[in-house]
Amino acid sequence: MTRQAKKTPADLYRQDLAQIHVDGYGFHWEGAAPSVLDWFGEAGVPEGGLVVDLGCGGGQWLAHLNKQGYEAWGVDASEAMTRLAKKAAPKAKIVTGSFDEVELPECDAVTSLGEPLNYLNSGPKMRRTIKRVFKALKPGGLFVFDVRHPPDRELPSVDRVRSGEDWFCHSRAEETPSRLVRHITTFRRAGKERFRRDQETHRLKLFTRKEMANWLRETGFKGGTRRRYGDYKLGPRQSVFVCRKPKR
Repeated sequence: MTRQAKKTPADLYRQDLAQIHVDGYGFHWEGAAPSVLDWFGEAGVPEGGLVVDLGCGGGQWLAHLNKQGYEAWGVDASEAMTRLAKKAAPKAKIVTGSFDEVELPECDAVTSLGEPLNYLNSGPKMRRTIKRVFKALKPGGLFVFDVRHPPDRELPSVDRVRSGEDWFCHSRAEETPSRLVRHITTFRRAGKERFRRDQETHRLKLFTRKEMANWLRETGFKGGTRRRYGDYKLGPRQSVFVCRKPKR
């Protein structure tokens, strides 16, 4: 038996999908973490330095940063996500808001793992966020993030299913040369014999490698792109950007 989840003003990552994302989709930050920490070391990010995470989700990466000796500060647009993050990473500072609007603290590094920046949904918002990151970083600071790029044509829709002990998630992805739309249906246990059903539609703007590289360069960043985080390989239309703010 199912019952419809109560709708809230938040459009994305409401209570059920937020918890499902934490329970079943942690593989991305886990795959990225070893390489990101190595890049921190190579760039001289100091022990005890402040790392800002854009799109902190449920806070697992923030908690890991704390365990590695870093101070952590996270922001996410989803109130459900930031509630979970505060429980997962009680030592971190966590705020709710949009990346291009929240005032970022002065920091030693900024990360954004798992395509959060694609949710900005416009070139002007992306450029504004890049400028805000550059301003927040100390000289020599590191900006590590990944984004999804557009296909050269509209693609057939793709259905994916993932499940856990008390949840089930189905998504249908529709991809064009400018946008990715995911229609997500979740079922989450809400009693011994009941599952609660909810639906969300996520719209992501897709940015080319060239335009991302141009915006970063125009802002003053130095660096390049990679197709993987060490042993963790990304999809064919995804890139990791490892960028540094010049020391002078």
